[in-house]
Amino acid sequence: MRRPILYIAILGLLLLTACSFIASADESADSSESTAQPSYEVTMETEIVEYEEYHITIHYPQTSNNKINQTIIDYVNQRKAAFKKESYQSIQEHGKAKSHELHIDFEVPHQGSSFFVVRFEETMDVGEPELIHDQTVMNFGKKNGKLIQLDQLFKNDRDYVEHLTKLTKEKLRDDLSEEAYYHTEVQEVLKAVSTNYENIALTGNGLEIYLNHAVATLPEKVVISQRSIKDLLNDSYSEALMSEGIKQVSHKQHVDSSQETKKIEKSEEESNSESKRIALTFDDGPHPKVTPNVLKILEKYEAKATFFMIGKRVQYFSETAKMVADQGHEIGNHTWDHPRLTRLSAEEVDNQIDRTQEIIKEVTGVQPRMIRLPFGEVPSQFSSTQLKIIPLDAHGENWQEKEPEQLAQELIENVESGDTLLLHDLQSTSVEVLELVLHELNNKGYKIVKVSEL
Repeated sequence: MRRPILYIAILGLLLLTACSFIASADESADSSESTAQPSYEVTMETEIVEYEEYHITIHYPQTSNNKINQTIIDYVNQRKAAFKKESYQSIQEHGKAKSHELHIDFEVPHQGSSFFVVRFEETMDVGEPELIHDQTVMNFGKKNGKLIQLDQLFKNDRDYVEHLTKLTKEKLRDDLSEEAYYHTEVQEVLKAVSTNYENIALTGNGLEIYLNHAVATLPEKVVISQRSIKDLLNDSYSEALMSEGIKQVSHKQHVDSSQETKKIEKSEEESNSESKRIALTFDDGPHPKVTPNVLKILEKYEAKATFFMIGKRVQYFSETAKMVADQGHEIGNHTWDHPRLTRLSAEEVDNQIDRTQEIIKEVTGVQPRMIRLPFGEVPSQFSSTQLKIIPLDAHGENWQEKEPEQLAQELIENVESGDTLLLHDLQSTSVEVLELVLHELNNKGYKIVKVSEL
């Protein structure tokens, strides 16, 4: 009776040894795994809020890494909360002469095998004489998705500021003329350099140090080479940074030229129709999910619309923008990243418009002939004579707070032939509103057309 027990004990021991060996092998594989991580496909999220008290426009990236995404969303929520607090306090102290604004845009300075870097540019207008400009740079480790803090990056947190200050000044002295370098404004910025190392980007070229200043002769950033900071960084970061190389990953979306979309043709009899006409417009897109659903509803009712697109979103969602054009809809300019144009210089306004014209033409082959200005505000600096300004017209008061049925009813209850209705294809509820609006207008005998056909 003892032999079976002995056999079982030996078998159990063998199984335990085998499991231990497998676990050790797995652990060894994990520890020797390369730190190189695949490139993220970066998508763009946009949040636009418009109330009488304030306007908010925020663009931010999202990736396939949930930890990175959550950190970015937390940052966005914190900035919104801070803005609302500042806005409220300003109104209590000084009253409100105009709507306040928060505008945040982003870029991805670098994505490599080890690091993912995001830089946000923030502008806050709470009624003060001067706008509040700020920036936030986030460096993420791609292996764990965690935000890298400066005290983790450098060997000694008391020495790195001194070293970086010296390297920054040397780089600026090399890049600027002697007259420019010793200009009073530049020297004032350099005096503050030692306290201005919060925004550092890890890139394949080394460290990009972003400077906070408003001096025209100074660059927005200084690049410190990998070799110069090799001994300053902790070994793990130094090795990873060296391995990044100089290859930068482009996040520009390419147009799928093979995509074919069904063309909807009008009969000559239809185009000459004298029926009642309403123009339907969509702002703030394109959106990779909402816009295609909008297109399906428009096709169902044989309706054409005009889409006023944000240039940066066209860059990220080029296939969706091309789909709109391919299905015979009209595309208008809605600026590059939806800022309040009244706070920009004439040059900045032109840049917002021109960049959007270029990307829409590149992606869709269509050159916009009209523009809808963010928040409906026409700046005194607006000088474009080629684009027709299309006003906001009917889009419902406080539309973001209303249920689809209520908003649809408000849009159509006082509508007349020749009117222009406005929806937003960033909002998923717009699909339901659109169905309700088109159903009612169709029953009333209205023809839905592009703005240019009114």
